[in-house]
Amino acid sequence: MQSTVTRKNSYTLSINIKESGVELEKAKKHVIEEIRAKGKVKGFKQGSAIPDHVIIREYGEAGIEQQALDELIGKIYPKILKKENILPVAPGNITEIKSKDPLELTLEVEVFPEIEIDEKKMNKIRVKKTTVSIEESEVDLEIEAIKARFTHFHEAGHHSDDGADTSVLTIEKGDRATISAQGYDKKGGDAIPETRVPNYPLVIGSGSFIPGFEEKLIGAKVGDEVAFDITFPKDYHSDDFKGRKVHFVANIEKIEKPHTPAFDEEFIEKLRGVKTDMAGFREIIRKEILSKKEYEARTKDEDVLMKQMLEIASFEVGPSLLKNEVNQVYSEHTQNLEQQGYNIKQYLDHLKKSEEMYKNEIVKPEAERRLKAELLLRKIREMKGTEPTEIEIKEEIEKVISQYGSEEVVTRLRAKLVSGDTYYEDIKNRLAYRKVVDTFFE
Repeated sequence: MQSTVTRKNSYTLSINIKESGVELEKAKKHVIEEIRAKGKVKGFKQGSAIPDHVIIREYGEAGIEQQALDELIGKIYPKILKKENILPVAPGNITEIKSKDPLELTLEVEVFPEIEIDEKKMNKIRVKKTTVSIEESEVDLEIEAIKARFTHFHEAGHHSDDGADTSVLTIEKGDRATISAQGYDKKGGDAIPETRVPNYPLVIGSGSFIPGFEEKLIGAKVGDEVAFDITFPKDYHSDDFKGRKVHFVANIEKIEKPHTPAFDEEFIEKLRGVKTDMAGFREIIRKEILSKKEYEARTKDEDVLMKQMLEIASFEVGPSLLKNEVNQVYSEHTQNLEQQGYNIKQYLDHLKKSEEMYKNEIVKPEAERRLKAELLLRKIREMKGTEPTEIEIKEEIEKVISQYGSEEVVTRLRAKLVSGDTYYEDIKNRLAYRKVVDTFFE
């Protein structure tokens, strides 16, 4: 077997392969033997001594030859990749069969693109790092949001097993009131269909309804009918209601009182796996917010850096590599929507886009930017020879492990995160890329 590799473009290699015609004939015989053992031939039992010419007549010489060629390529292709040190990103395609005896053909293989970077310009690039800080008000807001997530409701006037006070029967701020409401053009006037609200559980003070609406219900009790006028904001999203005065009649069907768990040590331990008081919990939240802001700031700084890098680099991404990245990003979009309670099909219907349109218009540009940034960082890593030390890797692993409170999980992670493990290598690579990026930050 002989092979000659030439580069067709930055991401495609053309491989000329020469092989003895004897090998193709051997492959044909093997295909015929496989058909004789497992195939179906009219008038013969499977596995019987079917003559070669009968099998060729039944399956066609061209068909058998194609199977033989596929089988032979399947054997020699991995050997060629190893011999020529080629890392393909997609299966190779036969583009030309020059002869069959001796066998000579051409394969095209998509690989990672060749990247050219102006090293002098690269070494001059510097990006000023964004500094972040945190205010106590941000901690307060996050804690209030956590409280809201864990707040549950008990019907007013009914017994509560967890000690919630449900004695007040009228609507107070923070209560959840189930209402039915209808808007009219004036008191005693015609109903406005768009303003009908049937059996809606409204949290008073949430700002879910038109400004002023929720406050009008405070003090009412179950069975009451509350009538009032509301003027819609001048910047309301519907032109038909901007600055419009509407007379509403609301019926109170149910009132529920909110109950927020006490943020004691037991509850905090359930939330974050650490036994601490409220002051300690605030410190945990502060670190979480700071970590998130640092991540967001770094992401923005890296985007600035990548834009500058792409201006001094020259390369093209192959279609197969880009397609894989598009599918990966689309999958992430789908998962993110599902976590928010949405369905991708419903979301696409809302956008009035097909899956193909969404991928081409929304996903593809994001996938291309991400893929180019990843390939560019890999190239710079090679150029600079940037690799994390064993000490740095161990420190990074300790940071990962410290996020887990369970001793059992920590023990398993320590045993797992060793050289050669997929997650270990992922940590190592992320650390290397971070070190590459850091060299360009002021």
